[in-house]
Amino acid sequence: MNRHRTRLDQYRDSDGYVIEEKQADYDEARISTAFEASDHLDNVLDRLADLVGPPAPRAFTLTFAGSERHDGQAPTSFVVNAINLDDAARVLATLPGFLDWYLADAAACDHGVDIVHVPEQSHPGVPAPGRYVDLLPEQGASAAPAGIGTTSTPPPAAAPSLPPSLSR
Repeated sequence: MNRHRTRLDQYRDSDGYVIEEKQADYDEARISTAFEASDHLDNVLDRLADLVGPPAPRAFTLTFAGSERHDGQAPTSFVVNAINLDDAARVLATLPGFLDWYLADAAACDHGVDIVHVPEQSHPGVPAPGRYVDLLPEQGASAAPAGIGTTSTPPPAAAPSLPPSLSR
């Protein structure tokens, strides 16, 4: 930090303002020091991650709209425990509650082509009670964070080929 400040100070006057004729050099020095600082921060974060270990799984919501959207119904949100959204998609694709919903909807259309992921409604955390299908119990009691319970009945059953967005 002091090294960067010293490097930038050569382009400033005694009041700390950038000297007008040295503005281009100052901007170039700022950019290169910002890259150095960013690289250093990446190294620090990597080292901290090594020391702390992988993040603990937490609740994620993934939302899909099936054929029900053509009738004006809201899409269906599923809550699972995962490390991030990509991991949540992998977990979701293995759970019977999701697969049953998917297959039931896919049977009503051409092999699930009508089922779409709604990324703007997929996020870390849990939506309002009653607005999602809680699949945490399917992952096992140890995967469910404290205070999260089933707020919706799992959808009906059938048998799948997953949407491309979940076939990772």
